[in-house]
Amino acid sequence: MSARVSLGLFYRHIEVTGLEHLEQLEHGVPTILASTHPNSIVDPLLVGLFEQRPVTFCARDGLFRVPVFGALLRSVGAVPIRRRSDHAASAVDNDDAFAACRAVLAGGGVISIFPEGKTHARMRVEPIKTGVARIAIDAERSAGPLDVHIVPVGLNYLVREAFRSDVHVAFGPPIRVAALLDPATDPATLVRALTERVGESMRALAVHVEREEDERLIAQVTAIIVGIRDAEGLDGEGQSPAERTALARRVIDAYRWLEDHDPIRCARLRTRVIRYLDERRSLGYGGVETALQGRRERRHGREDRSILGPVALLLGAPLAALGVATSILPFLIVRLLLLIGRPTTYRIALTKLLGGMVLYGVWFALLTWSVLRAVGPGAALGVGLALMPLTVFTHRYLIDLRLYRFGLRKNLRRVVQRRRFARLRVERDRLTQELAQLRQTYLGSQ
Repeated sequence: MSARVSLGLFYRHIEVTGLEHLEQLEHGVPTILASTHPNSIVDPLLVGLFEQRPVTFCARDGLFRVPVFGALLRSVGAVPIRRRSDHAASAVDNDDAFAACRAVLAGGGVISIFPEGKTHARMRVEPIKTGVARIAIDAERSAGPLDVHIVPVGLNYLVREAFRSDVHVAFGPPIRVAALLDPATDPATLVRALTERVGESMRALAVHVEREEDERLIAQVTAIIVGIRDAEGLDGEGQSPAERTALARRVIDAYRWLEDHDPIRCARLRTRVIRYLDERRSLGYGGVETALQGRRERRHGREDRSILGPVALLLGAPLAALGVATSILPFLIVRLLLLIGRPTTYRIALTKLLGGMVLYGVWFALLTWSVLRAVGPGAALGVGLALMPLTVFTHRYLIDLRLYRFGLRKNLRRVVQRRRFARLRVERDRLTQELAQLRQTYLGSQ
């Protein structure tokens, strides 16, 4: 319950698709959830959110040595997995881990594993390790027949580290392990075949860009296509996280298609887009992000200009000031943790989520207790109920204030750099026109 509340506060919209694939597995069917791993320890919280049965998580053994967190993993029955990359100087023995997974599956339980073997900040699915296939085949053959099913999961964070961004959780069709087992096939071949099948299924559920240098290109072209679709009135109130993820995958498919059918045009277009993005960056307009959702977008994908005008911003200032006063301390401590710890990109969200959950919870409890002692239970109840909505309002207010200031600065830069902005607008219009033509050509070829 606490994980659901925390994730619901941190992420604005968690959209799930393919849940019917998970629900079609009756209670007691041994299940392995094989998920992508783009966002550290936030990922298992999301995966476990939609499985009604208890989930046994597999985690690298190094996490079990982390103070407090290691104790938490042991308390929930997580299974430590030894990775060769962490134990290069010694032989890796996962017999105990396999036995623990086998026991869970033999009892009709659910295991969650991240077959990429690591968390990462790439817009892709990393090569799949053989562990998930070996665990499934071992359980099916040693304790079976169990009818083990592997459910692929794609986790798509539109802005990975941002507070109040959107997430798309995609469950794919289950892979029935017994259907792939052939007594005449040697074990190594079976493991490779099942590993490839799992990897293929996971890539179909995630945004997968083969080359790292293309990630910014795909993200920014997706943003341009969003603008084209918006101008055509195709998305109504905007795109949901699942729709944005699907659009990004279609952009990737179209990019591959253009590379195959007209590599010269593809190379020229790529050069033009990169040059355009570099010019945007030099003018302070971004152009470097690989996020699939602009930070100024609302929940359903339309550009999020400041909702409040100058008068409303002025009227809301006292309430926002109160919100800042009541939440500034835990906010600054979280920022300090980020500065001191310098977490990698894919652990920023984890630090914000866990650090914020603990610090804000403790701080709000202290404030409520102080009001209880000083005034009484009625006032304490009111303060306790008001603190979280006030903090959310303050966050929204500060976003609007930044957007308003950004708009003023943008207009000023447009005056000072009007010629460069004029050329940039012309190039954007040309790129938009060419991408619109390519979009029609690609759609007509399918």
